[in-house]
This record gives sequence, C-alpha cells and structure tokens, in this order.
Amino acid sequence: MDDLTRFATGGAKVLDSVKGSLTDKGGADVVLILDPPTSSTAKPGDAPGREVLLLVRDASGVLQKAASNSHLVPCGTCGGVAGDPYGFTKIDAGHFTIVNGGGSREHWSDEYTFTYAPDKKNWFVSRVVRRVDDTVTGKHKSSELTAKELGSVSFSDFDPSTVPEVTLP
Repeated sequence: MDDLTRFATGGAKVLDSVKGSLTDKGGADVVLILDPPTSSTAKPGDAPGREVLLLVRDASGVLQKAASNSHLVPCGTCGGVAGDPYGFTKIDAGHFTIVNGGGSREHWSDEYTFTYAPDKKNWFVSRVVRRVDDTVTGKHKSSELTAKELGSVSFSDFDPSTVPEVTLP
C-alpha cells in the first residue's frame, strides 16, 4: 500500500486520492488532492485552494510527483452555502476529470478534464464544462469548451479563472 501522506508536507492533509491509469499504460497512478492548513484568521471563502498532485509510478513501481496545480480545487469554505466545493475526481485510461460545485439559490458546477499526451509526457486541458442552475426558477445555463477553444494548456499551467464564468441573466 502506498503512503500518500509523504506528499502532504507543510501541514497539508490528504483530502482525496483516486487511483487509475493517468498515462494510459495501465498503472495504478494517483490523483491526490491536498488540503492546506487553515489559518484561524482566514475569512470564509478566503483560504488558499487545494493542491492537486499527479503521481505516476516510476520503473520500480514507486509513486513520483509528475505535476501539480493549486488552482483547480477551491478552498473548503469557497462553495458558499453548499459547503465544500470539491465534488470528486474520476480517472479513465489516459485522462481524468475533477468536478467542483457550490452556491445557494444559484448552484454552480465546474468540470475540468485533462488528457495525457504521450509525445509531450504531459497532461493538457481537453474539456471544461461550466453550469449554473437557479433552484427556484429552474433556469439553467451551461458552456462547454474543448481544447480547440482553450488552446494547448498543460495541467500545471491551467487556471480556471481564465475561463469565462457562466451566469444567469
């Protein structure tokens, strides 16, 4: 069994870990979500985001950090009335998706999918789906962007704040 806590440094804690083949080679790689330590003076919704680590097995079968991103998963109090915005992570051979959501009357959700490019030995954003639903009126709006619209942006460089938000009129 892997000791994932060795990647949780500086007081961070493991929030979630999902095993699967990140490189489409059939290995038991890991997407690890780390929750940073919180400050007692931090205001709700003002804490740092969670760090997402991509851990890939080396030739000897040991997990090694391949990439990281601290922009994808918002802080635990950044989901508004809905609470913690982190939803889940799903791995399918060669790609993975991270889903977040939150809000109150207007519930929002974001889905970020990254695909492994073997020739570049890196993951790139391949799809972003943003949704908003009004729980009172039933109105909803969504947008889906693919790599064609997003460009060639690596997992480590991707920042959701560069993608237009979806809002109801």
